[in-house]
This record gives sequence, structure tokens and C-alpha cells, in this order.
Amino acid sequence: MKTSRSLSIALFVVLAFFQNSSLVGCTSSESRPRSDKPNIIIIITDDQPYHTLQYMPNVQSELVEKGVNFTNAYVTTPLCCPSRASILTGQYVHNHGVKTNRAPEGGATAFDDRSTLAVWLHDAGYRTGLLGKYLNGYHDLPEGYIPPGWDDWQAFVKRDPDLGFYYNYTLNENGRIVEYGRDEKDFSTDLLADRAVQFIRDSSDQPFFLVFSVFAPHETYQSANRHKDLFKSLDEFERYRPPNFFEDDLTDKPAWATQIKKPDVDYVDKVYERILRSLKSVDDSVAEITSTLDKMKIRENTLIIFMSDNGMSLGNNGVFGKNCPYDACLRVPFVVSYPPITSVPRMDEHLVLNIDIAPTLIELAGVNQSTQIDGQSFLPILSDPTAQWRDGFLIEHFQDLADVEESGLAFLIPGYIGFRTTHWKYVEYDTGERELYDLLADPFELENIASQTEYAQTIKELSEQIQVILR
Repeated sequence: MKTSRSLSIALFVVLAFFQNSSLVGCTSSESRPRSDKPNIIIIITDDQPYHTLQYMPNVQSELVEKGVNFTNAYVTTPLCCPSRASILTGQYVHNHGVKTNRAPEGGATAFDDRSTLAVWLHDAGYRTGLLGKYLNGYHDLPEGYIPPGWDDWQAFVKRDPDLGFYYNYTLNENGRIVEYGRDEKDFSTDLLADRAVQFIRDSSDQPFFLVFSVFAPHETYQSANRHKDLFKSLDEFERYRPPNFFEDDLTDKPAWATQIKKPDVDYVDKVYERILRSLKSVDDSVAEITSTLDKMKIRENTLIIFMSDNGMSLGNNGVFGKNCPYDACLRVPFVVSYPPITSVPRMDEHLVLNIDIAPTLIELAGVNQSTQIDGQSFLPILSDPTAQWRDGFLIEHFQDLADVEESGLAFLIPGYIGFRTTHWKYVEYDTGERELYDLLADPFELENIASQTEYAQTIKELSEQIQVILR
């Protein structure tokens, strides 16, 4: 991996020259005739709780009502960088090797970027672009570094510790580092939305692949000024209070669940309001993007995926954050809109994963590649909800020991591996502790039944499923 990284970096200077010269005809939008291949847009939010999708009216009208809303969509590892690497490769974390957000076990320096969706689609004639967040630790790579396969690269590099990537951040704009301040025009979600529109317009004569990857609604939960007064008076009905909200009895849970710091409920309520405000600008950007596609008359030939890189627990099972094996951390909003197939909107309960995106898109684009892929294309169930599909999947978490202060729950939660079906969720920790939930009888994961002898056979079967995948 170090050798491949060195080769990629060595090529960067040469590629940067060609990207800015007339010699790069093979990647210029003016040099390729328009093909019938579909355009592809992935919109990725950061740490968006699954249920907040209902507060995004443009996503509802432009994507949900014109697509398939997968209500049982999950990430296989509930953490930003491992999940994003899975999106780009279609691989489980134990295969692509980006285990955490930070080096040496994770982050951008641990990622082999030679074989990704960007490379595969670029080689197939697509104009490729990434706007916004790439991988955690991207700032640890050489300044100006652009991973292989990307034609338009405008990625976050450094962020303000108090503001995140909303204000006072830097972008790598195709090899040039540019600083942004605190003016309203610098608010990153809006700025990136404008550039997404420009990218689409610039790609009018060739198929394109765009990753629009905003920082919202990640901590520090900033919103645009026009939204700063919204959601400040949520009544009791609107407050987030699922049955497992700050679960009272944690005696059946593993030790870490009783040791983590629990925030004040009022604080969680305020964070929830800020998350909803932060998502409003993302919702506006969806309207801008779809309106541009309509005006250019290419909406019919564009597949859009809206998703989050992981879920976010807002007090579910006593957890405030991510990394946990509970559904609040694993489950993500996941909407797919592609007019030739999704003309009739529907809710779909199939178990769809972040590792399914890569195989779906390369099948859609007619790309052949030999890299190992763990996910499977969901094109069959997109058009036919009765098509055969998986009945379970692997979940995994690797403890982040690199930086105790920065790692948070990634450090506090021991490593675990598990298997989830529509009926069961089973988790094995590095500590030897186990969790088992009957999701049909206990969808909020309140009663851990792993110690009850009558479920020994169920545990054996689920553990065997894990080993099948790990072989």
C-alpha cells in the first residue's frame, strides 16, 4: 500500500500539469461526444440521523416522491472514514483496511486510492468530480494531492476547531489550496451547491459522476443565516423521544454502555434543533441540483443517491454519537431516484448497504473491473421489489486507540463484529461480551438476550454467518 501511495503521489505533479494544459483532451468535457450512459450524483451528508429526512421538503418532493426510499439502509461500519471508503470501493472495512478515522489504522493515508469508483468511471468515459468532504485525515497527504480518477477536485483540507468545515476552512481546488472565511458567501454547503450546479453545466456533453459531499449536519451543527431562527420552538410532539431515548436500564448492556458520558437531555434537544437547521441548506441544494438537471433536460438520464455516511444516535440506548452497534448509529437515510426505473415512488424494506453503491453504479455504467467487491448491485430490486436479495449483513467496528481525546466513542467502544438480519442482531466484542436482540419483538434493542440459553442455537447460526463472510 505504501508503494502504491508513493507512485500515486509521484504522478500527481505530472497529472496536475496535464489537467491544466491543452494536452488533457481525454478528460476535457469539450472533447467527448455525449453518450447514452446515465449521469450519476451521490449526495452525502455527514452524521445525519435517519429520521431527520422528514424535515427536508425538497428531498421529499424531488427524490422520495420520484424514487425509492430504502427504509432499511445501513452502513457496515458506523464511522465517517471507514464508511466513505466502503462507498468508493464496495468493500467491507476489513477488506479495504481503513478501520478508523485516523492514522495509522485509518484515515486517508490508509486508503489505497488506485481502484475506486472515480477511477473506474473515469476510465469508462465519465467526467468525475468531488465537492466537499473526502476522507478524514486528508490533510495528512501532501499538500495539493489529488487522488487518481478525479477530473474536478474541490475537497476540504483544514477546518476551524470551533466551526468545523462550515466557515474558516480551506479547500484543495484542483491542486491549489484556497482559504475561506466567515462571510455568508463562504458558508460551505451553499458554496459547494453553486459549484455542483457549475459542474453539471460544464459536463453537458459527456456523462458525469459527481460526489456532492457536504459537512452538514456534523458537529458543530452550523446553519446558514437564513435558517438560524428555524426549529427553535419544537413542541413536545416534535422532540425526539423514541422508546429507547436514554434507556433507563443498561444492566444488560456491555460495560462500555454504562461508562460513557451521558449529556444533558436539554443539550441533546438543542443539538437536535441545530441539526435540523443545518440540514435546511442541504435541502436547498437538492432543489438547485434537480432544477439544473431539469433545465438542461438531463434529469431523465441521471441517477441520484441521497444518503448519509453513517447514522447518529441522539440518546438512543443511552448513546450520544456514532460508532455503536445499535440501529441509530448504523441506519442511514437512503433514497435513489432514477426516472427510467423509479417513475412510481415506493418505500422499500430491503437491506441495502453502503457497500452496494459501487457495484450498482458500475453495472449501471457498463463498467468491467476485477477488484474484489463485497456489496451487490441493487439495480434488480430498484426495478423489481420481488427480486431475490440478501437476508443479512456484517457489521464491524475497530477501536481507535490513536488519539483518546479526539477519538471519543471510537476509543471507548471496544472493537466488535456482528451480523444483522431483519429478525436478529448479534454482536461479539473483543472483550468477550455479546449482545443479541430479537428485532421483531424488540425493534428498539432494549433487551439483550444473549445470555439466555434458549437462544444458543440462534447465536451459533449468526456467528457462523460472520465467519462465512470473514473467510
